[in-house]
Amino acid sequence: MLLTRFSGLIFDLDGTLVDSMPLHLDAWRQTALEFGFRYDGEWLYALGGVPSRKIAVMLGKAQGIEIDVEAVTRCKTKHYVANMHKATAFPAMKALVEAHFGKVPMAIGTGSPRVNAEAVLRNAGLDRYFPVVITADDVDLHKPNPDTFLLAAQRLGVKAGECLVFEDTGIGEQAAHSAGMACVLVSEGIPQLGALEK
Repeated sequence: MLLTRFSGLIFDLDGTLVDSMPLHLDAWRQTALEFGFRYDGEWLYALGGVPSRKIAVMLGKAQGIEIDVEAVTRCKTKHYVANMHKATAFPAMKALVEAHFGKVPMAIGTGSPRVNAEAVLRNAGLDRYFPVVITADDVDLHKPNPDTFLLAAQRLGVKAGECLVFEDTGIGEQAAHSAGMACVLVSEGIPQLGALEK
């Protein structure tokens, strides 16, 4: 399905374009072992798109424990960065990006820090497709707030309501809808494009 009826395509990164969520989850698992909090992979996956520091704060509240937020964030980031070179593009998503490159303006809207996002895009061979990359460093209010996607649309020079977002979590979908954008969910690297026809 060609998506040229949209003025802009905005892609989440982790778990949507690249198969990196297992790396994030493993980094959280190792951090949980080191700091003694409970590891819940399903809960953490649902927070995909939320910066690690904010997740650390939420962990403390959810488990009713004192957490050294800065130390936990540093530890999780260290474990992830050591392995992020292993992140590869989902084949179906890379094919979709290649099919629309030069036809529809495209951007990244991610909760990752810029240094990590750019490294992952480069390693996965995706960096050349995205002139606009919006990261956690670019906004104060992260997903599920719409700011990431609104800024992406602005930088692309297109109207928010004419953009289509690709996301893999409910939090990301909520952010897209809050921005007034249509959203396609990506499950295990496969975009659920059929939902657009309903």
